[in-house]
Amino acid sequence: MIAPRPENIPVPWYGKLAFRVLPLQRGPMMRNLRRIFGDTLSNDEIVVLAQACYGHFFRFFFEYIRLPFMSAAAKKRLIRVENMEAVVKAHDRGKGVLLLTGHFGNWEVATVAGIGQFTQYRGLFHFVRRPLNPRWLNDLITRHFKRAGFGTLAKRGSLDSLLDLLAAQAIVVFVFDQHAGARDGVLVNFLGQPAHTFKSLAIIALSTGAPVIPASSWREPDGTHVLRFEEPLPQIDCEDTTEAIRRNTQAYNDALEKMLLRHPEQWIWMHRRWKT
Repeated sequence: MIAPRPENIPVPWYGKLAFRVLPLQRGPMMRNLRRIFGDTLSNDEIVVLAQACYGHFFRFFFEYIRLPFMSAAAKKRLIRVENMEAVVKAHDRGKGVLLLTGHFGNWEVATVAGIGQFTQYRGLFHFVRRPLNPRWLNDLITRHFKRAGFGTLAKRGSLDSLLDLLAAQAIVVFVFDQHAGARDGVLVNFLGQPAHTFKSLAIIALSTGAPVIPASSWREPDGTHVLRFEEPLPQIDCEDTTEAIRRNTQAYNDALEKMLLRHPEQWIWMHRRWKT
């Protein structure tokens, strides 16, 4: 794993200020950063990375507030979509598409302003997500998704609906960078550390043959955003189904890791990802 170079990561003044005076979730963030980069970065460098992360989420909040009031033309100028051709080709195979992603960049902007440009796919994107707390926030985001033409599926109890959607050639988005309980997950590595990871994506991909495409987003220095789709991941087949699930899940985490390390300051380091 290649460690980030904090000297190449801009730290806005409001990131430094928020880190010092608004220490919300600072403890988990610093523990995670030290867990992953403690052997390669000094404590001062880790603090710089944390300050940049605070600055990222400060901008995230105001971008999210501003987004509903922007015109379609302004939204299009806000984000550049790269390699959408990978999704189009995979979708033409007729088995639906599984998008593998995480909390990269401003995922709300990427979803609405990026995917929303492709009106021919309106109604085909469905996000598998956990309900958020508090409930009013979950309801707000759900309404936001529906207005943009996106469906949502609960992480639990929606397998039949998900399979029906894939059979109808839908594009199902898995936000894959969260901790999974022992019942729902398999223990594989993420950023060099053992992490319980959801096994459902591998099970669905192996059973349906739907291609798995990694996707990520990030903010550029000029304030615009990029939404990038990678090429489909090769499916790993084994005689032992349990081993096939483990190997494919590891491959998904490896893909997430590469996308995260492009802009490590634009990821949710405050999430308790490593509970093992």
